[in-house]
Amino acid sequence: MQSIEINKSIIRDFYQRAVGQGDIAFARQIIADDYIQHSPGLKPGKAGVLEALEYMKQMPKPATTTTPFMRLIAEGDYVVTNLSFDWGDTRKVVVDLFRFENGKVAEHWDAVEDEPDTTLNGHPMMDGPMPGEDADLTMVNKQLVCDFYQRVVIDQQLEVMPDFIAPDLVQHMPDIADGIDGLRTYLTKSSETWSIRLIDRVIGEGDFVVVQTQGQFRHKQATFYAICRINDGEIVEQWGVKRLVP
Repeated sequence: MQSIEINKSIIRDFYQRAVGQGDIAFARQIIADDYIQHSPGLKPGKAGVLEALEYMKQMPKPATTTTPFMRLIAEGDYVVTNLSFDWGDTRKVVVDLFRFENGKVAEHWDAVEDEPDTTLNGHPMMDGPMPGEDADLTMVNKQLVCDFYQRVVIDQQLEVMPDFIAPDLVQHMPDIADGIDGLRTYLTKSSETWSIRLIDRVIGEGDFVVVQTQGQFRHKQATFYAICRINDGEIVEQWGVKRLVP
């Protein structure tokens, strides 16, 4: 548990110091020399991250700023950040997934989307509570979300949705309405738009579970990230972003 809190602290400091303040020396210190980059928007390796940070450091600062939203979810060697922040006139929504090795950031995946002006559910794409402190629920909640994704999302057994989803599910994915009926309608109509075929990683902390999956979106390979909040054995809130894979 101590190493998890240390890893979360390192990532929090990375955003504040390296990204926010341009502290390149700190980034060089906490990123492993053999760092693996999966983000298609950055050059490979540690040098690619440092180059991107140097570029960001030179960019003009906006006249007015808003406080970004950040949630950290960590388990084992992984830390996941859920972010939203203003970039010019656009609200950016981001999920970053970091893997640690020997106390340093060794690998990174991400997904970035622009938040639309309107959504079917009326909620921001990324906001809400922080993870609860009941670590004993982590494994049970991870299994619940794994079973939901395998049976309902991948195998399309929509009739078992009530075993996993709260009737009044709060939905943050912009194309899905609130409630179990909103999710059922979306899954029923979306088979030609997107599909998920494989669960890559499941990372949990208390009442939050993050799922990284592979599939297709509009006939292109994509990586999907879903964040689920669980209460009393039901998924009660859901967020998500995706990344097209070049």
